[in-house]
Amino acid sequence: MIPAFILAVFVLSVYLGGQLCSKFQCPALIAEIGLGMLWVASGFFPADHIAPLQTVGNAGLMLMVFDGGVNMDIPVLKQKIGRSTAVALSGGWVAMLMCFAIFPLMGYGILEGLTVGSALASTGIGFSLVVMKDLDLLQTPMGQLVCAAAMIDDVHSMILLAILNAGAQVVSSGGPVDVWSISQPLASSAVLFVFAIALRMALGKAMDMWRKQNNKSEGEVPFTTAQYVVGSVFLAWCMANLADYIGTTYLLGCFLSGVVASQWQPVQAKWTKMSTTSLQWLTRIFFSCTVGMAVPLEAMIAKDWGVVVVITIIAVVCKMQAGLMSSSPFQKGYAVQSLQVGCAMVGRGELGFMQMLKAYELGLVSMNSYIGTIWALLIASCCGPLLFRVSMRVFGRPDTLPTTSSADELAEKGEPKAIEEPLPNLMQRNVSMEPIKKANVNSVSDDTLEAL
Repeated sequence: MIPAFILAVFVLSVYLGGQLCSKFQCPALIAEIGLGMLWVASGFFPADHIAPLQTVGNAGLMLMVFDGGVNMDIPVLKQKIGRSTAVALSGGWVAMLMCFAIFPLMGYGILEGLTVGSALASTGIGFSLVVMKDLDLLQTPMGQLVCAAAMIDDVHSMILLAILNAGAQVVSSGGPVDVWSISQPLASSAVLFVFAIALRMALGKAMDMWRKQNNKSEGEVPFTTAQYVVGSVFLAWCMANLADYIGTTYLLGCFLSGVVASQWQPVQAKWTKMSTTSLQWLTRIFFSCTVGMAVPLEAMIAKDWGVVVVITIIAVVCKMQAGLMSSSPFQKGYAVQSLQVGCAMVGRGELGFMQMLKAYELGLVSMNSYIGTIWALLIASCCGPLLFRVSMRVFGRPDTLPTTSSADELAEKGEPKAIEEPLPNLMQRNVSMEPIKKANVNSVSDDTLEAL
């Protein structure tokens, strides 16, 4: 059969499968990964097409991460930094601690457990944004909290991926894993963060200086949208190479370049309009080819389903408990809010799949752990939005929950309480009339005053 025709049928099947999943309120990535495995297992897909498509999928991953940086809402992040950081880090580190404690009991190594835990740590800003937009919750306090936590979660996962890569290189070279091999990616990531923040501030000051020198208004800029987007993508390429050179993950460079580009706020809407179609197709190629075709279909029939169940439970529990950090336990409606934030954080993005794929290629995890984690990520991605929708039906939408304080609680906090006064008697004679009379105001007659 003609390879071009096979490729066209493959692309069409991936598209239709994703659309069908979306109709049933399930993430499209489930169908895309499954179809990638089915096509490879069928033997119809040309073997020499797989590697080029996987390369294109990796480019799509870089663009997805860059898109997450561009859509990072810095003002919202600053406003929610405390709670969102607590939600993000608690979910990630609880996953790693649970795997650290449970994996040795199942006969696996500690390093393998930590690797699986790092893959379960990510949430995915793209995934969270889609869920919040679909349910019209993006502008609510809970929607902003979940998205801010997902942003921090993505950055946290990228740093974990950098540490994982560094540790894998040390292990593959036969050397011991020491403190420097772990701390070096952290130091490199911190340097890259400082550089990106400085670059973002310099960009803002340069635009302000140009406006001041040329007497331009606040919204005017010295470039076109196309020029800015091309320059931002080129910056992503440069920072990805820089990140890889200094010893951290290239994905962090892509993400931070997107954060730098977001300094010009209109770029978010313009970038979304320009990149929506290409980003959707590159995302499909990443999940169907880079992830799906890398997993043999026969391997998905796990040898030990107990491992799949355990990892899935860890994947769900570690994110559900993160909701406990979403607000004060003494706040009204705390239990419901904690449950809904936890459900919203269960869904996973592309980084978890990328981390497990990388770990398996480096030999850090066995086939059993690899398949179990892929199953756990797929199940969590499917169950997360479903659990969130069920919680809204049972307990109500987050923007209608009784989380406001009562009048008595406001009074205890020192806030003024409204004083109820009786309505005035409109038939009563105005008391201000007598002082006017006593002041010998003769220009107005008594009849006129009585009429007033």
